[in-house]
Amino acid sequence: MKFFADRGWEMKIVCNNVPRHMIYGYELSEKERAEFDYIESEEFELHEFFRYKGAIYDTGEFMRIDSAIAPHPQREGWENFDGYALGSFFSGVLVKYVDSDRVLVATYFCY
Repeated sequence: MKFFADRGWEMKIVCNNVPRHMIYGYELSEKERAEFDYIESEEFELHEFFRYKGAIYDTGEFMRIDSAIAPHPQREGWENFDGYALGSFFSGVLVKYVDSDRVLVATYFCY
C-alpha cells in the first residue's frame, strides 16, 4: 500500500466471506436486463451476473487481477481476489471465484 500511504491514504477491504450464486441472463427481470443493453440478445441467456448490495454486476465488467500481467503490489490484499471493478477513483468491488457457480465479493475503499 506504499502508493496510497505516500499520499496519506489507507485502503480497506471489507468481505463477509459469504459466496454469492451466479445468475444467468434468463433469470433477470426485464427491468434488470435493461441495465445491460450492451449485451447482444443471443448472448444474454448464458451471460453470468451476481447480486451484491442491492445491485446486479456483470462478471464481464471485471478486470482480471494477475501479478504476472499487472502487478498490484501497492494494493495489499488484492492478491486474494481474481478481479476488480471500479466504483469510483477511491472505491470498487473485488471478486474471487469459489467455483463455477459462486463468487466471493468484497468492497474496497481508500480513505
